[in-house]
Parts: sequence; structure tokens; C-alpha cells
Amino acid sequence: MSFDCVVIGGGAAGMMAAIQCKENNMQTVIIEHTAKLGTKILKTGNGKCNFSNTFMTKEMYQNNNADYAMGIINRFNVDDTIHFFENLSVYKKERNGYLYPRSEMAASVALALTGRIQALDIPVFFETSVKRIDNAGSEYVLQLEGAKTNTIKTKTVIFACGSAASPSSGSDGSGYKLVKKFGVKVVKPLPALTALESDKKNMKLATGVRAYGNVKIMAAGREVSQDTGEIQFTDYGISGIPVFQVSRFAVRALEEGQRVEALVDVAADISEEELVSMIKCAVGTRKQQSVSESLSGIFNKKLVMMICKDIGIEGNSSASDIDDDICQKLARYMKSLRYHITGYKGNDYAQVCQGGVDVSELNENLESIDNPGIFFAGELVDIDGKCGGYNLQWAWSSGFVAGKCAAQSSIGEREKRI
Repeated sequence: MSFDCVVIGGGAAGMMAAIQCKENNMQTVIIEHTAKLGTKILKTGNGKCNFSNTFMTKEMYQNNNADYAMGIINRFNVDDTIHFFENLSVYKKERNGYLYPRSEMAASVALALTGRIQALDIPVFFETSVKRIDNAGSEYVLQLEGAKTNTIKTKTVIFACGSAASPSSGSDGSGYKLVKKFGVKVVKPLPALTALESDKKNMKLATGVRAYGNVKIMAAGREVSQDTGEIQFTDYGISGIPVFQVSRFAVRALEEGQRVEALVDVAADISEEELVSMIKCAVGTRKQQSVSESLSGIFNKKLVMMICKDIGIEGNSSASDIDDDICQKLARYMKSLRYHITGYKGNDYAQVCQGGVDVSELNENLESIDNPGIFFAGELVDIDGKCGGYNLQWAWSSGFVAGKCAAQSSIGEREKRI
């Protein structure tokens, strides 16, 4: 059985790549090791699928490959993505730059893609794994497990088999082993967009609290990243979107053996002087209540209880006992809660991975420099973006470019490059 292109992986990038190949008259097949296409898409945006973002700059991609990422994205940009999905009858809804399908259902995006694959009559080998790929001159021979046929031949291969993040969706990291057999360098994959763990004392007192604030990551005493938004306080550490945004830097620093701390400012919208004044006013006018009760108009009571414990007073003590020095101390702690970061939630919880196929191994078309006819797309590549639709935009753009360029690649041209 022979094809012009084999796409390994039926996620966002894989489906986009397969569609481009078939629309450019390539006989294409998708190899998917689960029983369904686009499983991970259904989990994005809390089930609403934040599929892109109108604010698209290289700063949204957080490793050293941001320029490479934007070079690919500029060839299939946000407007192109909007038009692509409009042509599949998926219309956008925008919230502060964040783009969702108008239905606010991730399933609508997955259904549009699978519908297009069906319309193009692209075969899909479900519950099938690629065990080996051999170079046979102008073709590649794939050894399969789980399919009706054990061997298929192809002119080109697009690896779009995802990272190791969220294995329940099918991203089990198996693609890394497969590409390493070609001698392609893979940067060690580590979780990104994940929660951080700490050994901070008293943190369980604030479990369940959500508060607007700023989180700053310090690695070996140096600030490496920060972000602001709704922080979630947990019994193991900290979570929430701003924590996810900075987590890759904490994870990488821990991997390198550095001491990592998170400094959390739960009053990021006001100065310390303003906060001192507010605290003094609160405890002064509500002396008959406890400290946590008197400050409940400023902060969540559970958060106040934790902070009070940190500085050595009881949150249930009388507000009348709080003098100016303690007000100053409370404000200072609220502006800089210190979490010693000891670990992070692993791939089961992470939204994406950092690491993957090193872009130095690829040309400007996402094709392997040393293995002509082998292309890469999506999370398998060492590109990771912030929350907000950036990782899906990378999937659409890289899938489009890999598919288009695979279609343009001729046997003669590949043999010349060999």
C-alpha cells in the first residue's frame, strides 16, 4: 500500500496538515493511535476551544525559538485561521483578543476538521502505531501495528504526534522515540503551563482561594518571569493562569538544579502605602471583630488567616490588638508572599510541553535538514506558547506549512538535496 504522504497523529496539527496535503492532490493517510481524531481539542479553553488570539507577537512564545515560530505563523496567520474555519462554517467570537467558536463548543472545531477530512476522503488508520520507519531511496517504509496492513510506503511523512502532555488525550510522548531513530535532536521534554508545588508552611489555610495578583518566578535569586491574573491557592502550592504562564521557567530551573521561589503579590493593583492605609482603616473602624473579619472587605478571610499565621499572629485575634507596625508587616507580606517551589504537576496535568524536536534540525519549511521528505508540526516541535490560543495557532500554522511544503516536495528535488 503506497501514499504520497503519511501524517502521524490526528490532532489539531495533524488534521490541518492532512487537509492541506489532500487539497494539493496528494494521496494522504492519517495514522492515529487512539480511536478518535482531535481528542485534545475537546479539552482546550475549558471545553470552549480558544483557537487563536488577535494579539499575536513573538513574546507569546516562551523559549529561544520565538523567531522561528513567528516565521511559520506569519505564513498562516490569525486572519488565515479565521477564514479557514469560516469556510468550514465555524464563526469566531472574540473576547479581549481571545478567539472562540461562536458556539463556544470545542466540539464544533473538532467536528469541522473531521468533517473536512471525511469530505476529502482521507483514510484514517485508528488505534494504529508506527513501530519503525526505514528510508528506501526515494520512499519511506513504515512498519505498523494495529492496522489491517503491516507495511505502507510513502514519499513524505509528517510527524504531528503531539508531546507528552495530557496523555489521556493520546499525547503519550511516543513520537519522541520515533524521531530520535532518525538522529533528530530532541530537547528534553518537560511540562509547561502547569501548577507549581511548594513546601510553604501554612499554605493549606488558603486552599481554594482565588485572588487577583502577580506571580514572579525567581531562579537562583534572579527574576526569570512574571505574570498577573487570577491566582489559585491550593493545598500543594499555587495554580491558575498566571502561574501556568510562568511555570515553564520554574520547571526548567528546577531541572537545572536551581533554587526556585515564587513571589506572590495579592495586592498587585495598589501600592504598599495604599494597602497600609486600607488595613489601618479596616482594623480601626472594625475593632470589635477579628483581624480576618475586619479585613474581609479587602481580602478573602482564608488568605488573611494564612498571612497572619506567617507573620506570627492569629487571624482570630481582635482587630483592636493590631498596631501600626503589624499593619505595615501585613501589607509587606501581602505584597510578597514567598513560596519555595519544590516541584510541579507533571504531564498528566500540564497543558503542553516545553522541549521536543530542536528547530535547528529543521529548515524554514519544517522539514528535517538531514532527512528530506520528513516534516514536523505541532507540539512535537520545541515551540511552546502562553495560554490564550497561542499553542493552537502554532498547531494550525505548522500543520498548514508542513502540509503545503510536503505537497510541493518532489522526489527529484529531494534526491538533489540528498
